Amino acid sequence: MACIVVRSDWQYTVRPFRDDIFWPVCYDAEGSKTLLQDYLYAAELRAQGMEAKQVHTEVTKRFGTAAYPNPARAGIAYMLAPIMRTFGDSKVVDPFTMNMPHYMFYAPNVKDADIGGKPFSQYPFVLSMSPGRDDVIILFAGETEKAKILLESKDLLNELCSYRDFLCTSEKTRTQMPVN
Repeated sequence: MACIVVRSDWQYTVRPFRDDIFWPVCYDAEGSKTLLQDYLYAAELRAQGMEAKQVHTEVTKRFGTAAYPNPARAGIAYMLAPIMRTFGDSKVVDPFTMNMPHYMFYAPNVKDADIGGKPFSQYPFVLSMSPGRDDVIILFAGETEKAKILLESKDLLNELCSYRDFLCTSEKTRTQMPVN
């Protein structure tokens, strides 16, 4: 298993890279061998000065090759951190901060219609970041588990808030859903 804090939403080709994206994620063994490599390569290209669209092109052309195989089986990524900052969907103009601990199950080529999903509801739904490669079924942590995560992370959340204003949390960040 491997954990990182993603700083480059390289999947959004029309958005420039920003310095205010933070989303912690932990991958199981399969995701560490495959999906995590996309984010590491994207960070390497970003550090070389490439723009988002160029990074997207370079990362996606490696999909399914011997060096960057697709996941061979179903798996799970944990996003159980108390806070994340990203874009909600392709229509959201600016990123926002949210307290949204959740699980992501690798589900290549699965659609909401296949599972009865409704985006950002209390029920599982599909998020297609790179369709066919890292489509995932998202399941939010339960309210009791979420409250425990936030309580246990109270000091960390205070430190993050003092570091950057946009990382401050509130009742709104605990209840908002990332869609317009």
